[in-house]
Amino acid sequence: RTMLQVSLEDAVLADEIFTILMGEKVEPRREFIQTHAREVRNLDV
Repeated sequence: RTMLQVSLEDAVLADEIFTILMGEKVEPRREFIQTHAREVRNLDV
């Protein structure tokens, strides 16, 4: 196992994205995914 230290340059933005993707509201998540779908490079499904 390897431990990595991760730092966030913009914690507010990270919190907003986390809330969109993991929150209970479906519509913001759907909009985010549709908007950023072409930017995905690594997808672990």
